Amino acid sequence: MFQEGEIFNLMLGVVSLVIVLYEIRKREIPGFQMFFWGFFFVCSARFFTVVEGLFWGDVFNILEHFSFAFAGFAFAAGCIVLSYNNIKELKR
Repeated sequence: MFQEGEIFNLMLGVVSLVIVLYEIRKREIPGFQMFFWGFFFVCSARFFTVVEGLFWGDVFNILEHFSFAFAGFAFAAGCIVLSYNNIKELKR
């Protein structure tokens, strides 16, 4: 069974994903696409959290943890790209 807080977290995640997608289309910030993928994986992990309470708990639990891991990699890659471009700008 799932908890109401999990559904609320999923809704907040989807809203934040829409906001990040809007910002990506509005601006041209290097590495921002990786932040979008990070938020996407966080939202997918929250979705898997809700679904694991309904059926196939073990499978969706593994998918949830892999999604959080991929989110961490995406956020780290976004930070690396962003800092690399900032260093490149400072050298000019």
